[in-house]
Amino acid sequence: MKRPGLACCLSLLLLACRAAAPAAPDSPGDALPAGERIGTPLEPRAVHTLAELSAAPESFRDRTLLVEATVEAVCQKAGCWMKLGDAGADGAVTAMVRWEEGCGGRYVFPADAVGRRVIVQGSWYPKSISEEDALHIEEEAADGVAIPRETWELNASAILVRD
Repeated sequence: MKRPGLACCLSLLLLACRAAAPAAPDSPGDALPAGERIGTPLEPRAVHTLAELSAAPESFRDRTLLVEATVEAVCQKAGCWMKLGDAGADGAVTAMVRWEEGCGGRYVFPADAVGRRVIVQGSWYPKSISEEDALHIEEEAADGVAIPRETWELNASAILVRD
């Protein structure tokens, strides 16, 4: 009678280990908190704060990131932009967010997200906003929100509005 070989024993051990291991998440965003997801699927990666990004903005430039912050303002007409803010080491830190597809694309930022925490998936880059555009954006916001003329912006592919 033949005894099972080493390969057979290793195969059985591997199957036993797989059965005992915890299951992987069904989708990349499953490790993220609960909330309303808008846009493309969220990809797993470290979640950064605006303070981290503003401390070394060039090191994050043109990279796809997950960024968590508080929504300060949302376009009330078309949902095409958001202003995010948080406290940083040197005071308030803000950034603008727009959809990759631009205004009128498939996705909109929820008008009722003001004051809520969001996680934005997008690329980070410097942005100059003309005086005319800034005034237009300020008109679209509620409560007289000031829009910075020189800022950093997230070009969003997805957001998660936290519960």
